[in-house]
Amino acid sequence: MNKTIGIIIVVAVLVIGGIYLLTRTPSAPGSEEALSEQNQNQAVAEGRVVFSVTDAAANLSTISEINMMVKSVEVHSSASGWMTVSTTPRVYNLLVLNAENRSELLADANIKAGTYDQIRLMVDSISVKTKTGAVKEAKLPSGELKINTRLVVNANETSSANFDFLADKSLHVTGNGSYIFAPVVKFETRSSADVSVSVDSTVKITGGRSDDQNTVGMDVDGTIKLNFQISGNQKLNIDGNGIIKLEGLLQ
Repeated sequence: MNKTIGIIIVVAVLVIGGIYLLTRTPSAPGSEEALSEQNQNQAVAEGRVVFSVTDAAANLSTISEINMMVKSVEVHSSASGWMTVSTTPRVYNLLVLNAENRSELLADANIKAGTYDQIRLMVDSISVKTKTGAVKEAKLPSGELKINTRLVVNANETSSANFDFLADKSLHVTGNGSYIFAPVVKFETRSSADVSVSVDSTVKITGGRSDDQNTVGMDVDGTIKLNFQISGNQKLNIDGNGIIKLEGLLQ
């Protein structure tokens, strides 16, 4: 009798367990439950990106220093939107970088692996020092330098983005001696590169694959255009509201 009861109990447990397995709904591949399980088992892959600034322009005859302050760096992807890479303000003497033929660190960070389609630099100020010792602030059409690009970040590898500010094509003088700095920038992004950063923040980039290489320029209204620069014989002025105006060609 006891043996019969034991058999009945075992059969009942098996039947109930089978019903549970048949009626239980598995997690859909894209459901929150499935994603949660996946996130627990797999960390987000990251890669290193080094951003740098240089100036390959020729020296300007009456200028001894052009100091540019960049206050933040951001990257954008269609999947994640905007991501802040650095909020550390840095100042660059563009003519020194040109004279020493070197690139200087802008940001060094680990970010999520993937492909980024925009880089944004927020330029806080530009100051110009002449060889007579006078220092003036240059007017920027916009402090936002947003560049469409292709920055590929592979997991556990290093990528780079180098911004070459062409000072001689960027700096303009108005009729009353004020300065306007409309950035002209040659940039290159590389993936799977060898990048070293020395103690003095000098950046050296070798190897890897060039993913994007272009030149952009800022117009007087702050828009960024491919292969653009304000002509050197363009007459510029700054009106009473601080707006940069085009006023024909220099005679």
